Amino acid sequence: MGWFNVLKGAYPSLQQIDQVLDVKSGETGLVRGTLMYVDHSGARAVYAVAGVTQSTDPTAYLYFALIPQDNLTAGMAGTMGLEADINVVGVHGYGLTAGTARVNGLAVGMPMEFETTEYAADTYDVGELLTVGANGKLVALTLSTHGQNCVAQVTRPVDSKWVNNAIAVTGRRTGANVNVLTARTLWVPNMIARV
Repeated sequence: MGWFNVLKGAYPSLQQIDQVLDVKSGETGLVRGTLMYVDHSGARAVYAVAGVTQSTDPTAYLYFALIPQDNLTAGMAGTMGLEADINVVGVHGYGLTAGTARVNGLAVGMPMEFETTEYAADTYDVGELLTVGANGKLVALTLSTHGQNCVAQVTRPVDSKWVNNAIAVTGRRTGANVNVLTARTLWVPNMIARV
């Protein structure tokens, strides 16, 4: 279970900067709060889970997932209700296959303060800069020869918070404390030329 909550900013409103796309075939582990990028390598643009490669690629604009890919709503918005593969222009689009989830993501360039469970370490200092790491999780930004994209800045260290849909007893009860990191978006792409 991933948790992502906007504390301050334009979400939810018509002013929010978001995008709805299908999840790339074969992706797993995309939960609420996972950092995603738009993959243009196929016939259609799709969301893929961001990783270390995207931390240094200034063209890999990132989004926070607002819904997990295995959520029923994401499945119904996509093609999970279809019985067989489709390659037909029409109601479900072109080149989609059955079992494709469709999710919405908030852009990292949208000014907001947020809290999330999708981070890699347990301790962060207020003011520390963050980038994307493995499996779409926030990690501390480290300067290197080619630099990294800055995604956010910590505004409050990791703290415990009650979340209504956190699993307390699998299959029986939800509602539990989870550890969340609070940060504000600060999209500063790596502008150092790649070699």
